[in-house]
Amino acid sequence: MSDTSASTASQTNRLRVGDVHLQVRVDGTEGPWVILAHALGANLTLWDDTARHLAARYRVLRFDMRGHGGSDAPVGAYTMTRLADDVVALMDELDIAQAHFCGVSVGGMVAQTLGVRHPERLLSLTLVDTIHHTPLEARAMWADRIGQVEAHGMRGTVESTLNRWLTAPFRERHPEIVERIRKMLLETPVRGYVGVAQAIEAFDLARAISRIHCPTLVVVGDKDEGSPVSIAEAIAREIHGSRLEVLPDAAHLSFIEQPERFHAMFDAFLGHAACGGQCDIP
Repeated sequence: MSDTSASTASQTNRLRVGDVHLQVRVDGTEGPWVILAHALGANLTLWDDTARHLAARYRVLRFDMRGHGGSDAPVGAYTMTRLADDVVALMDELDIAQAHFCGVSVGGMVAQTLGVRHPERLLSLTLVDTIHHTPLEARAMWADRIGQVEAHGMRGTVESTLNRWLTAPFRERHPEIVERIRKMLLETPVRGYVGVAQAIEAFDLARAISRIHCPTLVVVGDKDEGSPVSIAEAIAREIHGSRLEVLPDAAHLSFIEQPERFHAMFDAFLGHAACGGQCDIP
């Protein structure tokens, strides 16, 4: 399906990428490419407001990660390498040589993996409410969460996820946004959630992200307990020249809780990121 507006064009399609079809959406017709990657259990519509904000000046690519939204959900564990390689395959399919890449949560883990594995494809990285490794002590939690979802489906994890992702005051003020995200979570295939959760469980780039040399913005909500400010600070220290921004009164989806602040800093960052530069590893 496709739709158009006066100032931008939008298209949603399913593209064959290796062993899966992935659902993708492109907004905008001119300017550099910006790719937006969503969180575990969500889909490309998580970035609707940001895509609308950018589409007059950029070509914005969003995609449903394998196992999510309108993309295929193969059975079995996924890996962060596979998820990052899916992005590169999408870029090849759409003839995108380089792009600014922005990811939240697991999307930020995919972003870091791209920065290490495929630096030549990146103009910049924006890492939102994410981590650079899953600590050993958190793996039992992930194993339990995976087991709960396998046994009882997505319904049992929805409320706890919403409580982690959004602060209580925001949830009270914006029930329509909470309901939209709840619907995303409930519609996520169990095998897709489990596959990506297993990729998160095994994720560790703590010793590798210092090899990232493209312009990098690290963003975190000051109330984010899952990906706390201390982790964002550690990521920013490891990536030379990166910039850290802490959004007030926001939890794990800081860009949704503080859209005006996020868009202002994202605009400034993209405007200053070297046009046509590459993330070369010396």
